[in-house]
Amino acid sequence: MIELTDSLIESLQKKAHVPPAPLASMIRAANNDAVDFAQFVIQDGYLDRDTAGDLLARQLNRTYVNLSKTLFQDDVVSLLTGDIARHLQAIPIYRLGNVVTVGMVTPNDQQIITALGNLLMKSISPVFCFKDEVNSAIQVNYQSAQQVDDLVTSFDLMVFQSAELSDTALAKLLDSKPLVELGNSIILLALKERASDIHIEPKRNEVVVRFRIDGDLVDRLFLPSEMALPLTSRYKILSGMDITERRKPQDGRLSFELPMKALDLRVSCLPIMHGEKVVMRILGSLYSSDILNLDKMDFSPEVLRPFKTTLKYPQGILFVTGPTGSGKSTTLYAALNFINTRNINIITIEEPVEYDVQSLNQVMVNDKVGRSFKEVLRSVLRQDPDAILVGEIRDTETARIAAQAALTGHLVLTTLHTNDAIQATTRLLEMGVERFIVAPSIIGVLGQRLVKRLCEYCKTEHHPDPDELRQYFYWREGAKLPVFYKGTGCKHCLGSGYAGRVGIHEFLKVTPRIREAILRERNYDEIMDIAVQQGFRNLRYDGFKKALRGLTSLEEVIRATASLEDE
Repeated sequence: MIELTDSLIESLQKKAHVPPAPLASMIRAANNDAVDFAQFVIQDGYLDRDTAGDLLARQLNRTYVNLSKTLFQDDVVSLLTGDIARHLQAIPIYRLGNVVTVGMVTPNDQQIITALGNLLMKSISPVFCFKDEVNSAIQVNYQSAQQVDDLVTSFDLMVFQSAELSDTALAKLLDSKPLVELGNSIILLALKERASDIHIEPKRNEVVVRFRIDGDLVDRLFLPSEMALPLTSRYKILSGMDITERRKPQDGRLSFELPMKALDLRVSCLPIMHGEKVVMRILGSLYSSDILNLDKMDFSPEVLRPFKTTLKYPQGILFVTGPTGSGKSTTLYAALNFINTRNINIITIEEPVEYDVQSLNQVMVNDKVGRSFKEVLRSVLRQDPDAILVGEIRDTETARIAAQAALTGHLVLTTLHTNDAIQATTRLLEMGVERFIVAPSIIGVLGQRLVKRLCEYCKTEHHPDPDELRQYFYWREGAKLPVFYKGTGCKHCLGSGYAGRVGIHEFLKVTPRIREAILRERNYDEIMDIAVQQGFRNLRYDGFKKALRGLTSLEEVIRATASLEDE
């Protein structure tokens, strides 16, 4: 245990600015445990995890490592068994030479450090991590496809013959330990591989489990066909669906408990030829309780500066545009965290709520009970809001209410499905909102896409063919050719050359000239010309800059923006 000292309280308070009453309550509840105190401060939204972790680690003369931002080396993790890792409250992270960095709850416990050195036969570099981080990391990182296969072999598949399995017998099997472990193991494996979606697909002779990783679907598991009914039924019952109804599509939601947090998954079930296909969207991330920070999201300075400036406006509507899965919700929550202070009222209206943030007032839309976007938005305007996040503009009435709210003293953040930022200026008009409302209400539009991030372990310099480069770049004769990068593929990125994703952005600041163009019914091309004259740069421009920085590849930027350039 790290003792809660006056100096530590003072250090945390300098960063967190907790009011006296809640501060006293946190100190009492912490019972002299500095880690518990820090986690109270984090949970109530006064401080982000990184800052609190750094302050605690300094008390121990150690370094804090946020396990959500660390790439685990699988071969290093496997040097220690999961049981021993749980017992010691420690997990190996990576190795440099003969030194293994180990995340520990008690990084100054010399007895545990010595035991780890003997077990790993390496020098140990202990770093501080929060207990819930370590336990969650152990649960996720010690999961493997082989463990799932081992679980499947333990089943008596004859019991699972769908033709012979009655609804009553199935209901009893759904809570059996092997089936519970199998269902959990698939989710844990998806979390380990940082998948955004899990697909359970019954085929004629097998069940295929696929993960969407960095935007691509990847086959990960092949299970016996007999597992289709019990496995899909297990997820259905967890999601509040009717397991006896197999002819109609159903939707639900489940909560997956981990030491660090309860993770929400949106679940969709669709009858197909050989059973029911289940798709689970992992909402947010395992570590979404961390405060999202615009400064740590790889925005280019020329995009981030005007975006931040616009967020400080007291009123107006600010759009984030892009296709499904382009990170719009993540950006919006980072924007809310940028403006969020204790003296303003922020309300979000979403379907579903993707990030659970203690300091926000969050409303989940439910059309079945009459809680639509437009109905909730009307009510929210009577709740004295300073800023409102509307998850998506879906219809004319919601668009009109949001625009009018922006005109009457509220900052409205929302999303639109448009190909680029310029289109957002005309989309509301196409939806039927009056021009005299649209023009003065919009203050800015951020367009974004996600591209694959190059793997840091196998990234190398890449020199494209000059003729190819001339399609996208101009340089003087004799000038040095630009250097790009590509991933060659390694065990850390499963041979793909990519690991994770990074955003590319464009930001349109709506100036008086652009407002006038909207009012005068100028078309898309005319508004684009005005924006370019005022410094607007498109998504591909930002993507090329990030390719030159080595964050992604030239090919990936061209792929992600091809449809925009063809317009």
